[in-house]
Amino acid sequence: MTSEIVIRVARPEEHARVAETYAAWGYGGGVLPSDVVFVAEEDGALVGIVRRTVEEGVTMLRGMQVAPERRGRGIGARLLRAFVEDLDGACTCIPYTHLTKFYGAEGFAVVADDDAPAFLQARLATYRARGLSVLVMRRPAGAAPGA
Repeated sequence: MTSEIVIRVARPEEHARVAETYAAWGYGGGVLPSDVVFVAEEDGALVGIVRRTVEEGVTMLRGMQVAPERRGRGIGARLLRAFVEDLDGACTCIPYTHLTKFYGAEGFAVVADDDAPAFLQARLATYRARGLSVLVMRRPAGAAPGA
């Protein structure tokens, strides 16, 4: 029998557990008290996480992570769909370039570097200096899920 994966918003008191799981998966972004954190759980274990933050007035998708041993099973797509269904405006993210189609399936479109807010241009430069192949994507307000 296959266990069911449940997608839900984590309670604030669960943020420490989320941060510990992120660290165990090698993601160092952390969790802020103001973040809205979506989790995927299976039998009580975290198998996926994504956060909604607001930075300099910009709603951001941050920290999309799936447990390494669970990747390629649709967990990320389910997390992204739940995240998008909960949005009430535009949202921006900085994904790896190979994930353009993944985010595009939910209405995110590539933004030219020069059109991104200055703080995101600076973040892009930092990530790229570390050798990461990333870009900016934005989902406009009012885009339908699965757009």
